Amino acid sequence: MNRDDKDPTLGRMTEVDWDDPDLQRLLESTETFRLDNRGTSPASVVHLRPGAAGQGADFRALLVGETGNRLRLLFDQALAPGSMIALHRAAGAAGGTWESCSVVDCRAGSRRDDQGRAIFVIELQAQRAHGPYTS
Repeated sequence: MNRDDKDPTLGRMTEVDWDDPDLQRLLESTETFRLDNRGTSPASVVHLRPGAAGQGADFRALLVGETGNRLRLLFDQALAPGSMIALHRAAGAAGGTWESCSVVDCRAGSRRDDQGRAIFVIELQAQRAHGPYTS
């Protein structure tokens, strides 16, 4: 038995008429779709402070995803890409350390639930842990 006997579509799946009007309409309708990968881990409240040293006022955000040293947050303010923040994962708990993170990307939330609310999806790159948490 050769491979063509197992999959009759093999070899024909790459034949695409890119000028087909139906395909063009489909591609145009999906042009604005964006993935924000929320829900890849259980959401948890975290504390943020501006600057790598974590000095200043605490802000709360929602950690909604983590892959390696990349963190994904929902926050009610935009953060400038390239800026540094300090993040504490055990929000409201004494002890623990702050992580220095750089803002990789920040964009307005695009889900239906985000409309009319200040929701920003923020991608962070964790740099290192430092200093004890003090509230």
